[in-house]
Amino acid sequence: MLFVSVGCAAKVDRFTLDRVVKRAGAIDDLVMVCELGVSLAHGLRALPRNDPHRALISAETVAGVCAQQDAWEAGLSAARAQANLGQLGIVRAAEVTDATLAADRHHTLAAGRFERAWGHLVAQHPGIDTGTCPSIRSRDEVAVLLGLVSGTLALLHDRAAGGPLGVPLDRPLLVARGAACLEDARWWSTPSALQAGAWATVPGSAPEGVDPWALLDEAAARGDTSGTRVARAVQVLLASNAGRTADVEAGIRAFVAVPPASLDPEWVLLDRYAATLVLHQSDVLWTAHSGHRTEQLGTLPSDAAPAETGPDWFGGDDPFGSGVEEETAPPESAP
Repeated sequence: MLFVSVGCAAKVDRFTLDRVVKRAGAIDDLVMVCELGVSLAHGLRALPRNDPHRALISAETVAGVCAQQDAWEAGLSAARAQANLGQLGIVRAAEVTDATLAADRHHTLAAGRFERAWGHLVAQHPGIDTGTCPSIRSRDEVAVLLGLVSGTLALLHDRAAGGPLGVPLDRPLLVARGAACLEDARWWSTPSALQAGAWATVPGSAPEGVDPWALLDEAAARGDTSGTRVARAVQVLLASNAGRTADVEAGIRAFVAVPPASLDPEWVLLDRYAATLVLHQSDVLWTAHSGHRTEQLGTLPSDAAPAETGPDWFGGDDPFGSGVEEETAPPESAP
């Protein structure tokens, strides 16, 4: 009823960006804010007039975070089932398959929400994905940044689920064009991180003589000292998707090395989201190595001593197994 009483999409846009988003940026409870996004997105889409695109960019983005976290948890469950049960010489494939299917569903939901946020960005700022920078008000730039990040996350989650939504593979390049429309220093070097990340993940797209991974690390390093560590999180996320474990570990170490006192309290929510991205990638490393998630962010499997192997009490047999040989490989759709 609040949105209907406001009267028009333009007023809803301004209220959402100038009040809700601005104040939410200083809240460090990510779950609370993403649940707010779920509620807002439904109400905003129900408006009888034109879509309030700016407001929906923010609402769909933070709503996508909720689904993203569910996808991460299901993915870790699948990895734990395979790692831990495999130590008994047998993997209960049904458990791995079920957790993987759950992850696929959550990845699809997250991809859909992030993709809608991207769509609202393009609708509100035509040409931003083509290299033609539209006129963007200073107070609207945060919504543009969220839309650009969402465009990247839409592709990553869609691919993790097997591509059910068909998000185009050239999306990072479109995001890179839009990122050039934002002032890099003002937004913690995140725009340049998105550009370098696009060149790193799309073969042959980097300018001649440019090492995109080195450029991405440079952007992340500048972001480390800016008060909000979104650029570093972008680096860790993209390096993980590219299988560059050494870069992931180096990025995690750099992330935790930033003094908490240097963080910008006005945008603590975005830094907290960056922390969840980095923590998840650490959880992925630890789960693959030890079968459990991170105990303390900043410690890494490569730092740990090799796990001691205990006595084999059952002679290699699973006393709780059915006695029927089970499938040992996860389904092909596993992200």
